[in-house]
Amino acid sequence: MSRLGGRLAVLTVPPAALTTLLLTTLFLAAPARADGLQQCIDRAAAHGGVPPTCTKINGKWVANWPDDPSSGSGFEGIFVAFLVIGLLVAGATIAWRVSTAQKLARQSGLDPDVATQMALFSDDGLDATYLAASLRPPPATAPATPAPDPEPVRTRSVAERLSELAALRDEGVITADEHDRRRAAIIDQV
Repeated sequence: MSRLGGRLAVLTVPPAALTTLLLTTLFLAAPARADGLQQCIDRAAAHGGVPPTCTKINGKWVANWPDDPSSGSGFEGIFVAFLVIGLLVAGATIAWRVSTAQKLARQSGLDPDVATQMALFSDDGLDATYLAASLRPPPATAPATPAPDPEPVRTRSVAERLSELAALRDEGVITADEHDRRRAAIIDQV
């Protein structure tokens, strides 16, 4: 009996070791799968023994780990894309506010730097700049170069005017009555 008891003691193996031994034997003895599932599971060694989640995509098994950034669901990429778009829109809005405030300030004679500060650091800065520009009259422009004095009107003598009037009557351009009326008007101006 003592011989039999010694032999049984040799065959007794702790349960954890037996499980490991059994699983190792199954995986080693199992035929290689043509679909790559085993290759997916074998990648656990590269990640510190953490088993992957194997998913079949387009007929191929793909390993994913929850903490692996390359195996994300794509949410991170979408979030980054929206973040970049949001920053671009914010930058374009700020540039528009500043340029509009400066243009309004220049047109009304205000300080463009103050208008920029108002547009950037105040919620209603652009509105305030517009209101100030609307209420203030436009700056006076420097007078243009003065126009040259027109040539003085040459005043004709009474004798010249009367002789011209007589020449028009002789040529038949005006009638005798028109001549007499204009002659009286010229003489009255003297």
